[in-house]
Amino acid sequence: MTIRRRQKTGLMTRIILLISFLILLGRLLYTIPGAIEHHQQKKAQPEPTTISSST
Repeated sequence: MTIRRRQKTGLMTRIILLISFLILLGRLLYTIPGAIEHHQQKKAQPEPTTISSST
């Protein structure tokens, strides 16, 4: 393998990793508002009480 080909392969690997990281970051940013809203709704609801019967 020549040095020229190795540099190109390394560049492609970095580009693919960068794209993957950007997709991961985008998905995280996309889900954060929904997660916060879900957490606030769960916090606002009273905790259901369960009645246990003694036997």
